[in-house]
Amino acid sequence: GINAEYGRGSKDNRNLHLAMEGVIKEGTKAAEGVSKSDMMKRKLAFESKKKKLKNLKHFVSTDRLCVRNMPAPFTEEQLKKLMSKYGHVIQVKIMRDIKQANSQGIGKSRGFGFVQFSKPAAALAALRAVNNNPDVFSPQKRPIVDFSIENSTILKAREKKGPREQGKLGEGQKRPEKKSFNLRWQEKRHKRQEERKLAGSDEKKAKPEMPPQQHAEKKKKPAKKKKRTKLEGEKEPKPENITTPGEKKKPTKKQTPAAEAPVPSDSRANKKKTKSERPAKKQKREKNEVEEKQFQKLVSNYKDRLGSGGAEKSSFKKWYDED
Repeated sequence: GINAEYGRGSKDNRNLHLAMEGVIKEGTKAAEGVSKSDMMKRKLAFESKKKKLKNLKHFVSTDRLCVRNMPAPFTEEQLKKLMSKYGHVIQVKIMRDIKQANSQGIGKSRGFGFVQFSKPAAALAALRAVNNNPDVFSPQKRPIVDFSIENSTILKAREKKGPREQGKLGEGQKRPEKKSFNLRWQEKRHKRQEERKLAGSDEKKAKPEMPPQQHAEKKKKPAKKKKRTKLEGEKEPKPENITTPGEKKKPTKKQTPAAEAPVPSDSRANKKKTKSERPAKKQKREKNEVEEKQFQKLVSNYKDRLGSGGAEKSSFKKWYDED
């Protein structure tokens, strides 16, 4: 069995002796009248249990039961009432699908849940009484009850966060109803919207609107800066702007007419002048031709001089020349 397959020596630290509680095999007396769908669910649950117990961090709980094959309309109150006959129930939880919630924000039941007792003996008594009982739900859909498989690492993490609320409530006290996921999400959304509104109002208070007089003063400030630059320029005038006592002062930039305005260096008029001042291609050609003629003239003069000197030499006869 599971004890021999997954046990470690004689000590049973993981409560493996409780793993076979609630298991019903085909062909046994307990399997009589069980539907095929219920037997298939029991097989799958047993295989899942064996797979989990291969991990040494998982163990079998002694006081917490897992109840499967529950009908959809079965509530936590009905489950607690059913299990309270066998002992004091600390916690009841039915797993639900939040995506398929009703108008009240309660999710659709997934068909299984958990029940925790204050004592292990009460949990064992409830398992043996409710498991495979045809009078609880229906003969064709019987409850499948076994001890829950727990993870030691998760339980240790919960203990570090804080004490569990299981032992805090007395017998006469009722546990406050837990809000559904949809209701919690709506509350958080409403809270975020209020925080944004408050943050926006605080920003408006921190930056109050300025009166119109201050806006006018701000607009006038750049004009004052321009005047200051003009005054600095007038104090230190350029040499060209200095006038003699008889001459009239030149008008300022504002008073200068458009005709007397200085033409910038990059204007079109200056560009035209520079183009006209440059030598054209024809002028260059004529200059080259003149230089060529002068050179040819010098060459011809030099040849003439050489030719005149050669005629004198030819008229002079040497002693060996015949008459």
